[in-house]
Amino acid sequence: MGSHRPVLYGGLISTATPQEHVRLFGDVFEMAVVGTTRLDAAAATALFGATLSGAELVVLQTPGVESGVVLVSFTPSSAETVRTYGTRVDRDALKVIDFYAPDYEAAIAHARALGYEVVEAEAEYELAAGTFREAHLWAPDNVVTAFLGGPAEFFADFAQVRDRRTSEVQSISAPVSDGASVVDFYREVLGWDVVFEYAIDDPSFAALVGVEEPLRLRSRNVGPSTREPYLGLIDYGLPAGVGGSLLGRSVAPRRGLLGAVVLVGDLEAVVAAAGDAAGPVQALDPVAFVGPHACVLTPPHGVPHLVLERTGLTA
Repeated sequence: MGSHRPVLYGGLISTATPQEHVRLFGDVFEMAVVGTTRLDAAAATALFGATLSGAELVVLQTPGVESGVVLVSFTPSSAETVRTYGTRVDRDALKVIDFYAPDYEAAIAHARALGYEVVEAEAEYELAAGTFREAHLWAPDNVVTAFLGGPAEFFADFAQVRDRRTSEVQSISAPVSDGASVVDFYREVLGWDVVFEYAIDDPSFAALVGVEEPLRLRSRNVGPSTREPYLGLIDYGLPAGVGGSLLGRSVAPRRGLLGAVVLVGDLEAVVAAAGDAAGPVQALDPVAFVGPHACVLTPPHGVPHLVLERTGLTA
């Protein structure tokens, strides 16, 4: 922790009911609120590119690691969500926030005991490292989180927290139409590269995401390393005509998994590298480990990345 290179912190979740997400990410994924900050109309409008009268950010963190989620409540709010069940395999919007669960069955049972909906259909698939399992929890605002189970020796290189109910944010999936352009953007602007690749052909995964057609998923995972949160750029390999593009839909104030949160030590350098993909830099009241400035980057797949200057971590 504490380096100046860009890191993926986690998801940016737009919601009109932040306390529901605070409860979910606290009770199920063991995060804690570490701060809140407000944006006035001018700052919120400039930062998020929509006509807003304000916004409130709530920062949650997995204790001890540089990972969590940021909730944003826009005023006015929206009745629309970025994704619906009907667009679950559409491209060009974020899809699922993944967490490693060392005791997979116990983590799912705990969530269900708290009243959360974990989809009955679970995936079980083989990768080179062994057998993996995956279950999805549908949260408010059509935010989807996933429990991942698999060999402990594999996750020793893919998660920092391995002695609790769940890890920190392990990855965030992003089905994309043009993966090459997105990889190039991350490499040139944030210094990230492909750190892991895998393929899934198992029918159980198709059942998990709710499609009947043959699925041949391929994922290129991009980030600073496998031991820190990364983005999984996905091609589902579905037949032509199955799934469309949500390009342009991940915009404020729509609710749901709106975008990603990136922490940087040198915001000026990132903005310069991003060129026209960077919005205006806005002042923030420092909160938690977030410094005094932020901007929003928009990569080729149209998913907003809230880029925050960082100071020291609080937990």
